Amino acid sequence: MKIIFLFLLGLSFTLNAQQPDSVSEDKISLLIYTRIISDANGNWRIDQNIVPNFRLNSWLKLELGIRHGETTNQFGAYYHYKIELQTRSFWKKVNFIARMSDNVVDYTNPDYRRSNYLFIAESKLPLSKSCVALAAFGYVYSSTQNNARDGLPNVDEGKGNNYPTYKAGLRYLIQDKGNLDLVVGSYDVFNPYLLVSPFTQAGFDYEMAKRTTLYSYFRYQFDHQIDVPLNYFLGIGVRLHLL
Repeated sequence: MKIIFLFLLGLSFTLNAQQPDSVSEDKISLLIYTRIISDANGNWRIDQNIVPNFRLNSWLKLELGIRHGETTNQFGAYYHYKIELQTRSFWKKVNFIARMSDNVVDYTNPDYRRSNYLFIAESKLPLSKSCVALAAFGYVYSSTQNNARDGLPNVDEGKGNNYPTYKAGLRYLIQDKGNLDLVVGSYDVFNPYLLVSPFTQAGFDYEMAKRTTLYSYFRYQFDHQIDVPLNYFLGIGVRLHLL
């Protein structure tokens, strides 16, 4: 935990030394969505996700997340949570993310807990009035401990793993109502994936009402090669713009 504290403290000093671009954003938003997942062997699971986002000041946001998952045979099969800091966009091109997420998985043999620590730089490059290129690169430290389900973050216990993470794609803007994204990558809202098991994804956000946005995606995760399926995901929910 000392490493995490020093990392976030250093990030705060870096951000205070720079002036972010002024962008009008929600003070508080809430993303609520459900995922349905099918693996290559036809096994199913489903989870519910709640992700609130708070603007702390003019350059930093805090995003929290909780996930509860079920399988066909077990109601409390897994749960995940995360704590994430997000910067505003610098130079209208790049923002940074620092995240701690923790997974507790009870439906596998053995059961395990896994703590993930991520630092990611995300960039957007306008190509036209309606098309934006997306690119992100970061690094992950992950620590796994078998036969443990206490849900506390860990760094030194268990098996550690270090690896890069990324995301790249295109975003089509839908007349100030939302966007359609086509991406390939190895991290999502909660968890990073190994580089040998990334995903392709089509997703969109679309404004249905003044404070309500439809959120949905279809994801195909593959094993080493794109023609070797690993998991299929369907996510659907709403993003509520509260303040």
